[in-house]
Amino acid sequence: MKSDSPSRSLLLPVLLVVAALAYRVAKLKFGMTDVIPNFGPWMALAFAGSMVMPRTFAWWVLPALFIACDRYIGSGHMGTMWTVYACYGIAAYAGSRLRKRSSVLLTLGGTAIGSLIFYIVTNTQAWYANPVYAKSMAGWLQALTVGDPLYPQTWIFGMKSMMGDLGFALLLVVAYNSEAIVRRLRALPVLSAPQVVAH
Repeated sequence: MKSDSPSRSLLLPVLLVVAALAYRVAKLKFGMTDVIPNFGPWMALAFAGSMVMPRTFAWWVLPALFIACDRYIGSGHMGTMWTVYACYGIAAYAGSRLRKRSSVLLTLGGTAIGSLIFYIVTNTQAWYANPVYAKSMAGWLQALTVGDPLYPQTWIFGMKSMMGDLGFALLLVVAYNSEAIVRRLRALPVLSAPQVVAH
């Protein structure tokens, strides 16, 4: 019998999340090369992952795993990484709060919005901290568009990041719905979860 709300006990999405975290460790700890530079699924892991993970997983589990992985890897510095973790934490919390309204469109749309906010917040932090940027509106716009002249333009980084996030979010949804169909559980609807009307 199909449940009236999405199941949170499906294994394929969980395995994908574990694989993505393992990839993060392999890339940063052991020097594994990106197939596509800056093409990462991290916001999708936080938001979409929280929407399809089992109910027994608290919203803070995925951000905590990010921090644990990065501490093991020795990547970044907490003084500069706190905004990154804060963005992931907020996205994971939002995803967990929207579980009862889960849908394909909401999952992908929320991931895209989260990816855009992440881009603006982290590049604003770079604008504030990096002396290469003038502390003015023009300098802030430079940080959000072309970036530091010594590095690839930031808008390209942002585009690749969003592509990675949306691609992985879609993969999570496909995995979730495929397993739900096989196990005869209710899959995520395309537009919105049906509302149960009390009689």
